[in-house]
Amino acid sequence: MYLSSPTVSGLTWIRGDFAGTNKICILIPQYNEKNRTNFTERLDYFRNLALQHSDTIDVVLIDDGSTDDSLDEINSYINIWPDCFFVASVFPNGNKVGALHRVTISIPHEFIVLSDFDTDLTGLDSLVSQIDGWRDQPNQMGFYFRMIPYEGVGSIFQYQQLEYCLARMWYEYHRADATVPVMPGAGCCYKREILLSIYQDHSGLRNGEDREATMIGIRKGYSTVYLDSVLALTRPPLTYKDLVKQRIRWNLGYIETVFFERKAYLKEVLSFTRMGSRFLHDVLYVLVLLTLPLIVLFSSVFAPKLLLAVGAGYVGYSLWILFLLRALPAEAVELKKGMLGRALLFPAIKVFVESRAWFAAALKFITARGRSSRRISNGDRF
Repeated sequence: MYLSSPTVSGLTWIRGDFAGTNKICILIPQYNEKNRTNFTERLDYFRNLALQHSDTIDVVLIDDGSTDDSLDEINSYINIWPDCFFVASVFPNGNKVGALHRVTISIPHEFIVLSDFDTDLTGLDSLVSQIDGWRDQPNQMGFYFRMIPYEGVGSIFQYQQLEYCLARMWYEYHRADATVPVMPGAGCCYKREILLSIYQDHSGLRNGEDREATMIGIRKGYSTVYLDSVLALTRPPLTYKDLVKQRIRWNLGYIETVFFERKAYLKEVLSFTRMGSRFLHDVLYVLVLLTLPLIVLFSSVFAPKLLLAVGAGYVGYSLWILFLLRALPAEAVELKKGMLGRALLFPAIKVFVESRAWFAAALKFITARGRSSRRISNGDRF
């Protein structure tokens, strides 16, 4: 049965109630994107995507309470192209999670693809071909797609190409447990009923919404599968400043997720699962990042010979990156040239980006928790 929009508070379907008929729906939230992207070009892309897969997939653009004229622009567009994608308006702003939750409640599809306004999806026919078999596996919550940085130049873009490549190589480690730390919000597919159960437990915070959703699903006993035949081509930050800003948000989301799902993380650690060992790896990694500048400063003043050990660690890490690229060439196909140079430069950029981003994220979290505690102590529950 198709639910009409009045049953969901704060949700309005533009041009009437939703009338899609397919089993799969792609949800594309956007907030104030009018001046941040080539807006009309992105609308053209989603129109073509909807037409290309009209027999199998519905496409829904969600305006999440935009305060610019994004929704007016979308309205004008669908007046010209009325039979392309569907448009839902959420008001007030749902912080992405709230918008996705409202729309997911109001549509009848079995499977929900989540993506971003600046991301292209290719290979969706592969997803369609696996839907029937997936339906018969009740404990599998979803597929996550192959994330690839797209349309960029320069050292920051090349850094992210290698970074995403190395992140995908972790998927082999998690394959045995059918888990993954993050089902990327820019490219994944959930069973609708499972996604709804996840959103019911979600904090609603935006920073790490996809990581938190994934961990809630794992806590509930669901598994995940890597579908590398579907590509999510994401447009990453191209400047150091923008990259650090993005990573502060991502790292703050990681900290928030650990805070809210700390019992689940502890259970994974005590059960010696791959998720648990990955979490311990991440904790150690962050500690090294945050203390490395102090170690280098101390060594340069009091123990110059220790700098040799730091240098040896740097070279060893670069060689390890080269080994991984050779060991899993399928995940490194977009790194056509300059692997040696990228591997040697990668650790330096990572330290400069991530040490600053983790420190800022930790400070933001501590400050926010302090404010929350004061509000609660004063009787201001939220």
